[in-house]
Amino acid sequence: MALQQELQEFFLVFIRTSFCVMLLPGLSMSQIPMQVRLYAAAAFAIAVFLLLPTSINTTPVESLGDLLQLIFIEALIGASLALPIRFLFLALTFLGEIIVHYIGLNPIPGTPIGEDQAITTLSSLFNITAVVLLFSTGLMEGFVLAIAESYTLFPKGSGIPVADLLSHLAQSLGEYFRMIIRLGAPIIIYAVLLNMLAGLVNKLTPQIP
Repeated sequence: MALQQELQEFFLVFIRTSFCVMLLPGLSMSQIPMQVRLYAAAAFAIAVFLLLPTSINTTPVESLGDLLQLIFIEALIGASLALPIRFLFLALTFLGEIIVHYIGLNPIPGTPIGEDQAITTLSSLFNITAVVLLFSTGLMEGFVLAIAESYTLFPKGSGIPVADLLSHLAQSLGEYFRMIIRLGAPIIIYAVLLNMLAGLVNKLTPQIP
C-alpha cells in the first residue's frame, strides 16, 4: 500500500513537472527531440519528488474519476508555473520585432525558437541569448525549487484559485511588456524622431530652389 501511494505521488509530480517542461523556454524548443524532453521531465520530477516533505503526501486515490481530476489540476498548476516565463520570451520576441521594423531588417528571417513560425533575426538572437542565460546562470535550479515550493501553496488535490491565477498572469504580462518597452525605448525614440525629421524634410524639399 505504501508503494502504491509513492507511485501515485510520483506520477502526479511527473504530471505537474512535465507540463512545466512543455511550456518552459529552452526545453520546449522544436529543435530538441521528444525523447530528450521526456528524459528532462523525468529528471525534474525525480528531483522535485525528493525535495518534497513527507507531510505533502496524502492517502492514495482509489477511483479513476478522482485520479483524472487530480491529473487535470496538476496539469493546470504546472502550466501556470511556466506561463510567466513564456510571457517573458514572447515579450523579447515583440521587442525584436519592433527594433527590426524600425531599422529596416524585416526581410531577413531568423531561426524559429520554440515554434515553427518565422521570426525576425533580432527576435531569434534575443531568445537564444535568454535561453543560454537561463541555463548558464543556474536559474533552472531555482525553477526546480520553485516547483517543489509550489506544493506548499497548491498541495495535491487542493485545487487552484482560477481568478487569482488569471489576475497574476495578466499582471505578469503587463510588467514584462512594460519592461520590454523601457529596454527598447532608445530605439523607439530614435525612430520616432527620425520619422519626424524625414517628414519635415519631405515637406521642405519642394520649397528648396
